[in-house]
Amino acid sequence: MKRLLLLIAIFVTTAAFSQEDLFFYSYRNVPADDMELFKSNEADFWSKVHGNLLKQKKITGWAMLSRVGGLASDPNIYFYLGVGSFENLDNMNANYTKAIEEVMSSMDVGAQNKMKERLTQEKFEVGTALLHRTNSVWSENADFNYLVHNYARANGTGAYLDLQEKHFKPFFEKHMKENNTKQVGWMTAVMLNPRGHAYKWNCYTADAYKNISDIYNSWNIEDVQYPQEGMDELNKLTDKPGFYKSVIWKKEMWLDGEGNLQVYKN
Repeated sequence: MKRLLLLIAIFVTTAAFSQEDLFFYSYRNVPADDMELFKSNEADFWSKVHGNLLKQKKITGWAMLSRVGGLASDPNIYFYLGVGSFENLDNMNANYTKAIEEVMSSMDVGAQNKMKERLTQEKFEVGTALLHRTNSVWSENADFNYLVHNYARANGTGAYLDLQEKHFKPFFEKHMKENNTKQVGWMTAVMLNPRGHAYKWNCYTADAYKNISDIYNSWNIEDVQYPQEGMDELNKLTDKPGFYKSVIWKKEMWLDGEGNLQVYKN
């Protein structure tokens, strides 16, 4: 998989993590005329490659999501690739090479040639980020179809995410447990690569929902009191108060725990 084979040829500086939960986001901007073939290639070939890797515990997950609304200039597709451990990261090139060979060798020569021709399609990649998930809370029924990514550029990602954990994690955990909200998940992550002042975000929080309407009508109770403690500290850590931007993403296809392809149907 050429688009990912070079990903580990990067310099990443990180602190020691108590839990290895690494993942990649690969952002694309796929033209409408190319989308059908693009999706078919992912479903017919790359999902099988990732399925093999998942079954062998070389990755922890894979999914393709599409942007809902927003700016036309923003990426319209991103791929989630759960790396998991630093060991998997170090061995990613070799693992991908082997998995691609396994899928190709399962086809006859004619099918291989046709697939290789299909895979010459442009990848439309506009950026790739390596991240580390730092916290998450999930409801008892964590089935979700939509994610809201709240991107932030913090002057000190550690302090920013520590405040998110201190004030917002217990808030969402309480309301999910009491069924006060339709939100089914909340998580935070820090971007490990790329880093620096040239980039517009370096960490994010994400909110998970089952239905698109739940995003706009998420509460089952009235008079919700959001945490106010810590907000001044959070705002001081960003150039402007609040998030840099929030983007809604819909799951298009993903692998279940057994490595089988699942496709969103609505």
